[in-house]
Amino acid sequence: MFVLNLVTPERKLVTNEEIEDVIVPGETGQMEILPGHAPLVGTLGVGVLKYRLKGSKDYTPVVVSWGYLSVHPEGVSILAETADSLEEIDRKQAEEAARQAQSQLVDPYIDMDQIKKAQRDLAKANAQLEALNS
Repeated sequence: MFVLNLVTPERKLVTNEEIEDVIVPGETGQMEILPGHAPLVGTLGVGVLKYRLKGSKDYTPVVVSWGYLSVHPEGVSILAETADSLEEIDRKQAEEAARQAQSQLVDPYIDMDQIKKAQRDLAKANAQLEALNS
């Protein structure tokens, strides 16, 4: 049995769901994890995580941002800072968050911490829009 656990500090989104595979946005790129994958610990990036339940042909998308993943013989465990299912994403809010982040990034008086925050906000908003459009 190969299971997925996806949690944030506030809640559990997926608990011991048997899966066929999971596609994870890693810090350095996308990874597809199948049963029998070598054990690994990695850093989660911002993007759309997709998992396929056992016996299903369709993927369930979840927008995740920042965190850690652990692959072990029994499955995959993911601790994300944030995670949103499609039902929780509001297109207008995501579009507005992207606009605000983009306008902050062109401000000539923005400091380095503000740049990093705006980049993270933009990446998350773009991931939410990508998930809604897929």
